[in-house]
Parts: sequence; structure tokens; C-alpha cells
Amino acid sequence: MLKYAGVAAASKAFSATPAGRRLYRRVGNVALERMRVADGLPQRYLDRADRLLAVCDRYDVLAPGDRVLEMGTGWVHWEATVLALHHDVRVTLYDVCDNRLLGAYRAYLAGYRDHLADPAHTADPQRRGRALELVEAALRAEDFAGIYDVLGFEYVMEPAGRLSGLDTGSYALEVSADVLEHVPAAALPDYLDRARELLRPGGYAVHQIDLVDHYHYFDTAMSPKNYYRFDDQTWRRWFENEVQYFNRIQRPEWRALFAGAGFSTVEDLATTGPVDDTPLARPFAGLEAEDRACMQMLTVHRRPV
Repeated sequence: MLKYAGVAAASKAFSATPAGRRLYRRVGNVALERMRVADGLPQRYLDRADRLLAVCDRYDVLAPGDRVLEMGTGWVHWEATVLALHHDVRVTLYDVCDNRLLGAYRAYLAGYRDHLADPAHTADPQRRGRALELVEAALRAEDFAGIYDVLGFEYVMEPAGRLSGLDTGSYALEVSADVLEHVPAAALPDYLDRARELLRPGGYAVHQIDLVDHYHYFDTAMSPKNYYRFDDQTWRRWFENEVQYFNRIQRPEWRALFAGAGFSTVEDLATTGPVDDTPLARPFAGLEAEDRACMQMLTVHRRPV
């Protein structure tokens, strides 16, 4: 528990001033890039790619020339990159701050090239051939601008995070991975309502949402749902901060938020895990066992026609 509490205290200290937040991002990104370049493309990213492509194929989501919005595009634009390699689409990369890591992105591109080139790969040969050509062209680019020219990307940064300045009703697909849990809880109704407006009628939204206590990643001796033991007041006072913010919203609430924003549910899949005997504070006391054990959600929604 000491390490868990120490990470929370340090995160609150970094969050106290704009300079502290900038320093946290700068130092964190340097360390993260070194780690990601050294480790290479993780298997979980390949799994994410296969799962996203399968959803798009299952529901015939994309046609040539369609527009895609990646929300919270982060360090390596992973979902956007996979979609652009396999589909002839134009992609808007949207984020609230610039955390792009060129070295990590290139390492992941190289890893995906090797994955695609594996003779055991089962993808359609024509699609795989096109993807390999684009990967090679992107790897020859010297910077993000050159990569974006190859893949048909535009990069939009909006610190307010309100999804403003984007074209209403123009996107066939919105996608995010491990992003929505970082949107402030109070902002989510308006955020998701705006997300629905950005989709064209019949458009899809595919989101992976991480429900794990993010301090658990720093202290794996603690329960992956250790935050269950803290009520809202205690959590805000001792643990909540800007640089490691996550909203603690659970699966039933997410379902209600998407429904309230006018989305129709297509799929709602949960990855569960053991949560041992962590006591439940009042905000979580009514959770059913399955929802209490939910570690990750994959949601597929649609804007009604």
C-alpha cells in the first residue's frame, strides 16, 4: 500500500502547478519512449488490431473514402494506423495534448510490418499487400508530417477536450482505446453527446475502456480494483489528480451514459478478473458480481439512422 499511496501523492504534487504537469509529461514521455522502443510491439497491440479489424468487417463499417476519428490518439496512433493500413480511409487524430513519440511509433510500425510479412498471416493477400506497401512508405518518412502524408492523417489538438472544431455528421467510425476512462466524469454526458453528433447517421463508435485502478499498474501487489475501498470524498482528497486522472466509472454507468447520449448498443463485451475481498465503498456497493469483476470493456455503438 505504501507504493500505491506514494504514486498517488507524487501525482498530486505534479498536478499542483502547470509547470509540474509539463515536467511530468516531458520526463514521463522520455522514459516511456525508451521503454517502448526497447520492448517493441506488444502482443496486446496485435490483439487490439485483429479485434478492431474484425468488428469493422463484421458490420461492414468502412467504405473507401470514409472518414475516421481516433479520440485520444496518444503516443502511437495505433487504432488509426491499423485502420489506415487496411482500409482506404481519411483519419482525424484528436487529442488534448501532444504526447506523440516518433521513436515508439516507428518501432511499432516495424513490428507490425514483420507481423504482416509472416507467411502464417491469414489476412486477405490483397489487403495485406497494400498494408505492407503503406508501412514501408511510412517507415521511409522522416517525421510525423511525412507519415501523415502517407497514411492520410490530420492531427488536431484541443486542450479543452470538447471535440469542437470537427465536422458534425461526417465520420463513419469513431474509435478509442484506454481513453474514455480519463475523461472527467462530469464532462462525459456532453462529450458523448458531441461524439454522437460527429458521426454520420448509421456511423459506428468502437471504444476499449480500461476499468482497472491505474495505480495498480505501479503497485501490482494491490488489487486491480483497489479504488473500490474509497468513497468519493476520500478519493478526491487523497488520490484524484490531473496527471493520473481516471474517473472510476463502472460498466452499468457506461451503459447508461451511452444510452443517454443517444447511441444504440451493438456489442458490449467485458473482460473480467478476480477482485479478491476488496471492501466496497458506497459508490460501488450496489454492483453485481460480474460488473464488479469487469476489468475492461469493448463497446460497439451506432448512431441511429
